[in-house]
Amino acid sequence: MKLNSVIFHTTDLKELRAFYEGILHLSTGTYLKDGQQVPDYSDSYVNYDIGGVLLCFEIDGDRIDLGTVVLNIENFDGLSMRLQGNGVKIIGGNSHYFKIKDPDGRSIIIEPIR
Repeated sequence: MKLNSVIFHTTDLKELRAFYEGILHLSTGTYLKDGQQVPDYSDSYVNYDIGGVLLCFEIDGDRIDLGTVVLNIENFDGLSMRLQGNGVKIIGGNSHYFKIKDPDGRSIIIEPIR
Protein backbone atom coordinates (compact mmCIF):
# COMPACT_ATOMS: atom_id res chain seq x y z
CA MET A 1 0.00 0.00 0.00
CA LYS A 2 1.19 3.52 -0.79
CA LEU A 3 -0.34 6.86 0.16
CA ASN A 4 -1.42 8.75 -2.96
CA SER A 5 -2.86 11.98 -1.59
CA VAL A 6 -4.41 13.87 1.29
CA ILE A 7 -7.24 16.32 0.57
CA PHE A 8 -8.20 19.29 2.73
CA HIS A 9 -11.14 21.59 2.07
CA THR A 10 -10.90 25.37 2.22
CA THR A 11 -12.99 28.43 1.51
CA ASP A 12 -10.10 30.59 0.30
CA LEU A 13 -7.97 28.76 -2.23
CA LYS A 14 -6.26 31.96 -3.41
CA GLU A 15 -4.92 32.74 0.07
CA LEU A 16 -3.79 29.14 0.61
CA ARG A 17 -1.98 29.08 -2.74
CA ALA A 18 -0.21 32.34 -1.85
CA PHE A 19 0.94 30.76 1.42
CA TYR A 20 1.95 27.30 0.17
CA GLU A 21 3.56 28.54 -3.06
CA GLY A 22 4.77 31.99 -2.04
CA ILE A 23 5.87 31.31 1.54
CA LEU A 24 6.61 27.55 1.66
CA HIS A 25 7.69 27.37 -2.02
CA LEU A 26 5.72 24.22 -2.80
CA SER A 27 5.29 23.41 -6.49
CA THR A 28 2.02 22.34 -8.03
CA GLY A 29 1.86 18.82 -9.33
CA THR A 30 1.27 17.97 -12.97
CA TYR A 31 -0.78 15.41 -14.84
CA LEU A 32 -0.96 14.08 -18.37
CA LYS A 33 -3.68 15.67 -20.53
CA ASP A 34 -3.91 15.05 -24.26
CA GLY A 35 -0.32 13.79 -24.27
CA GLN A 36 1.13 16.81 -22.43
CA GLN A 37 2.05 17.46 -18.81
CA VAL A 38 -0.12 20.28 -17.44
CA PRO A 39 -0.24 21.96 -14.00
CA ASP A 40 -2.62 20.24 -11.58
CA TYR A 41 -4.80 23.14 -10.41
CA SER A 42 -7.90 25.11 -11.29
CA ASP A 43 -10.07 27.80 -9.70
CA SER A 44 -11.49 25.17 -7.34
CA TYR A 45 -8.48 23.01 -6.37
CA VAL A 46 -4.69 22.73 -6.26
CA ASN A 47 -2.48 19.64 -5.90
CA TYR A 48 1.10 19.90 -4.61
CA ASP A 49 3.41 16.97 -5.36
CA ILE A 50 5.56 16.36 -2.30
CA GLY A 51 7.82 13.40 -2.87
CA GLY A 52 5.23 11.50 -4.88
CA VAL A 53 2.34 12.17 -2.47
CA LEU A 54 -0.20 14.86 -3.33
CA LEU A 55 -1.18 17.49 -0.77
CA CYS A 56 -4.50 18.73 -2.12
CA PHE A 57 -6.72 21.68 -1.28
CA GLU A 58 -10.16 22.11 -2.78
CA ILE A 59 -13.17 24.33 -2.34
CA ASP A 60 -16.29 22.57 -1.06
CA GLY A 61 -18.81 25.24 -0.05
CA ASP A 62 -18.03 26.61 3.40
CA ARG A 63 -16.27 23.44 4.57
CA ILE A 64 -12.78 23.72 6.08
CA ASP A 65 -10.83 20.64 7.21
CA LEU A 66 -8.04 21.35 9.66
CA GLY A 67 -5.82 18.46 10.74
CA THR A 68 -2.04 18.65 10.76
CA VAL A 69 0.47 18.48 7.91
CA VAL A 70 4.02 17.29 8.70
CA LEU A 71 6.76 18.28 6.24
CA ASN A 72 10.38 17.10 6.28
CA ILE A 73 12.72 19.60 4.67
CA GLU A 74 16.44 19.91 3.89
CA ASN A 75 17.07 23.55 4.90
CA PHE A 76 15.43 23.52 8.33
CA ASP A 77 17.13 26.61 9.79
CA GLY A 78 16.88 28.56 6.54
CA LEU A 79 13.14 27.94 6.27
CA SER A 80 12.56 29.01 9.86
CA MET A 81 14.35 32.31 9.22
CA ARG A 82 12.56 32.86 5.88
CA LEU A 83 9.14 32.18 7.41
CA GLN A 84 9.74 34.61 10.25
CA GLY A 85 11.00 37.18 7.73
CA ASN A 86 7.65 36.81 5.94
CA GLY A 87 5.70 37.41 9.16
CA VAL A 88 4.82 33.76 9.81
CA LYS A 89 4.72 33.13 13.56
CA ILE A 90 6.56 30.07 14.89
CA ILE A 91 4.15 28.72 17.54
CA GLY A 92 6.27 26.01 19.09
CA GLY A 93 9.14 23.67 18.61
CA ASN A 94 12.75 22.95 19.45
CA SER A 95 15.89 21.96 17.56
CA HIS A 96 14.05 18.95 16.07
CA TYR A 97 10.87 20.63 14.75
CA PHE A 98 8.81 23.80 14.67
CA LYS A 99 5.14 24.45 14.19
CA ILE A 100 3.27 27.11 12.20
CA LYS A 101 -0.32 27.64 11.03
CA ASP A 102 -1.56 28.12 7.48
CA PRO A 103 -4.19 30.78 6.63
CA ASP A 104 -7.06 28.36 7.48
CA GLY A 105 -5.55 27.64 10.92
CA ARG A 106 -4.26 24.20 9.93
CA SER A 107 -1.15 23.15 11.88
CA ILE A 108 2.04 22.50 9.95
CA ILE A 109 4.93 20.77 11.68
CA ILE A 110 8.28 21.27 9.98
CA GLU A 111 11.05 18.73 10.66
CA PRO A 112 14.51 18.41 9.14
CA ILE A 113 15.19 15.46 6.86
CA ARG A 114 17.15 12.97 8.90
